[in-house]
Amino acid sequence: MLAKSSPTTVVTGLLVFAVGAVGFSVIPGMQARVLTTAAAAPTLVIAVNASAYQVAAAVAGWLGGQVIAGPGLPAVYLVAAGSTLFGLALTGLALARG
Repeated sequence: MLAKSSPTTVVTGLLVFAVGAVGFSVIPGMQARVLTTAAAAPTLVIAVNASAYQVAAAVAGWLGGQVIAGPGLPAVYLVAAGSTLFGLALTGLALARG
């Protein structure tokens, strides 16, 4: 998608870097939030939080492979959008529950 939306490979490279930087910048805030929520066992909560990131990366890789092997490469974007909407729905549910 980035390759099709940018006119040059330089712009594509900059966009890929920007996406990575934004994604990486979320982690410190998430770690701070988790630590303040579960201050009684900080080591355990950081380990569980880091493990959740690793599980998410593994599931994303597996799901991407399944999509490429099944419907094909163009379907990856639809599945990515669907999984993003699913994550937003889970976030909304968690926020509603307090």
